[in-house]
Amino acid sequence: MVLPHSSIINKPIMTRGILSLAIASSLLLVGCGDDNERFVESPSSSASAVFVKTFTANEVNSSFGLANTATPVAKCGVTIEKVSYDTKGAADEDTNATAALMLPTGDAAECKGDRPVLLYAHGTTTDKGYDFAQVGNIENPAVGEANLIAANFAAQGYIVVAPNYAGYDTSKLDYHPYLVAQQQSTDMVDALDSARSIIEHKKRANDANYSKIDDSGKLFIAGYSQGGYVTMATARLLESQKKPVTAIAPSSGPYALAAFGDEIFMGNVNIGASRFAPLLGIGLQEKYGNIYNKKSDIFLDKYADAQLPSNIPFGELVQAGKLPNNALFQKNPSDPRLAGLLPGKLFSSFAGYDDNDYLIKTDFRATYVADTQKNPDGLWAENGNGLTAVTPENNLRKALKDNDLRGYVPTMPTFICGGNQDPTVYFDTNTGSMVKLLQAEVAKNPTKKLNITVLDVDADNKADRPDKQDFTMIGQASMNKWDAVAVKNSVQTNFSNSVKKVKDDADPNGGVASLLAFYTNYHGGLVSPACTEATREFFNQEFKPV
Repeated sequence: MVLPHSSIINKPIMTRGILSLAIASSLLLVGCGDDNERFVESPSSSASAVFVKTFTANEVNSSFGLANTATPVAKCGVTIEKVSYDTKGAADEDTNATAALMLPTGDAAECKGDRPVLLYAHGTTTDKGYDFAQVGNIENPAVGEANLIAANFAAQGYIVVAPNYAGYDTSKLDYHPYLVAQQQSTDMVDALDSARSIIEHKKRANDANYSKIDDSGKLFIAGYSQGGYVTMATARLLESQKKPVTAIAPSSGPYALAAFGDEIFMGNVNIGASRFAPLLGIGLQEKYGNIYNKKSDIFLDKYADAQLPSNIPFGELVQAGKLPNNALFQKNPSDPRLAGLLPGKLFSSFAGYDDNDYLIKTDFRATYVADTQKNPDGLWAENGNGLTAVTPENNLRKALKDNDLRGYVPTMPTFICGGNQDPTVYFDTNTGSMVKLLQAEVAKNPTKKLNITVLDVDADNKADRPDKQDFTMIGQASMNKWDAVAVKNSVQTNFSNSVKKVKDDADPNGGVASLLAFYTNYHGGLVSPACTEATREFFNQEFKPV
């Protein structure tokens, strides 16, 4: 079924965040304790922390708007502090960034003593004011994702460190190094080191919020969407530095970045394309300096001043004519280099193209496509090896290759999650390609100690995918410490129920509105809480909260 293009124009597509707009809008601004800021300087680094708010366990349970997710009852209260720290930009320039530091509080056994650290990487956002420290604050665009992570991890006994990333919140960087692996992983490690320095300093200073907890040394890393990619890149960096990581859980990330870019330029435009392209193009330009000479080389002239992230919400930018809602390419290009290329899957056929209001210039696209044909990616080449193109010549393709994560083999316990019908970050292209390479690594080196579990939360269309597995264990992954099959069944059942509710709320008769609601909520509102549930259970096998 082809959905009317007007549906997308009149209702901007939702791609950011962990929860659907309906869930996020139900959140209440709650909290207790002294809201006056307390500032403590850490003597061991440039990092500092400011107290934000404390929530009781009852407030987490009653006021976080998470009733439609599989979030467990809070065992602990949560104290939020905001960390400021120094880091680097994509061009290795000095800059600053902020992060949320979430501390479990209370007298229960799960809330004191040695606590593990969760380093969390958030998903893509165009909102410059995105601040993970604003848990419970419905005025901040981060509230849905921040509440979900606070309730599922900090309120279960984890110390959570969640960077906002350079370029967001009060960072002085005037762009965001989007999917620049070196910068994003360094940013994460800088935030982690700063948070741990603050914890150590405040314990020595007998700060009441830190008096009952200790950093156990166990480190878990997780993230969704952009954050899934950042999770894997951060694990790779820490592994190269020989720093211990207990386990990681990347979800729905664009790991095969170069292949994903080729697929989009060849015609299969994803939901959210006009958000991602400026973030990616500008960030890569700052890193490499050769993606374009000026923005009008890549973006249509009327969109040449596009700058993301922005303090103006994306929907308002669309209404003001600053960016197209989703159309990336010209609908009927006359350039012969694009002859024969057709729109890809369902959404790209009507939302990814427009006659006039598209983002990427046709000649820029055609030059890119010509290089994909001359130097194909190993995922798309006949009898290809599944890895990046050996010698791409196009500068954007070179940059994407440089930031592609295929070839990385995580040695710590790893859980990879996603949903196969994702119209934003294509599952088979990204998660699927990584799985095949990891399976090949084990086949090539049977004694290699890998412990990797992969879950496709979406079993609703299993009959349409007879050659695909919804659950895969690679290497030495086992069910010794957790009932992985039971978790899989629970997550897939909860996901199915959520899908039904979204569709029924839009149109119980299964019409166009039902299908539109399914796809526009799939990535940010359906898969993300399902993967959060599974991630929590996976981590709990390594760290029992009791």
